Amino acid sequence: MNQPEPFPVTTSANHPLLARLVAEIQHGQKFVVDVRNEDESFGLDGYQLSIWSVGSDKPISIFPWDSEINEELIDLKVRSKDLESETSRFAIRLRDELVATESRYGNGFFNRVLVDLVTESYLDKHPDIKDALGRAHSTQVERNSIYHECRDTIAYVIGKRSRELTRQLDYDETTMRRILSKAIARYIDNRFSLSERKQMGLL
Repeated sequence: MNQPEPFPVTTSANHPLLARLVAEIQHGQKFVVDVRNEDESFGLDGYQLSIWSVGSDKPISIFPWDSEINEELIDLKVRSKDLESETSRFAIRLRDELVATESRYGNGFFNRVLVDLVTESYLDKHPDIKDALGRAHSTQVERNSIYHECRDTIAYVIGKRSRELTRQLDYDETTMRRILSKAIARYIDNRFSLSERKQMGLL
């Protein structure tokens, strides 16, 4: 007879908090999340994710950023409290989803492909992205099969985020583009340490 595990592994799918949210959502309760960096440091580290019942003046839970729980919350159609929080949420999501691609192709190569992709898309017309691209410098690379493979992967990840915003979170096209453009700008800022360098007088 198999004995139960004394300390069963808790994954995002069976996390007690998520199980509670699912049950309450099924009974009509609505929730939002807030993604903030309380110490106001640069970059995309140190963020906390808090979950709020709509109409409540305090969160039901606050914890360090957890990409798996965030993904489950997106699947549950739980939006952020405001567009600034949603921007941070999706900037971090881009970072999390592109870590493996960056590791596979290398930091410098990845940066160049990212800049090329964003520059050659409609996204570079957004003021925040245009500003970030104007300060993000990278070395030209050969546009060979490896280049296009990397570029297609980045494009797929960005496209998937746009579908999450419209299909799971039910934002209209205009709002989706606004959030995604700002998130990409934040992601580029983080990759090239633009805000830190500006603060230090290097830009």
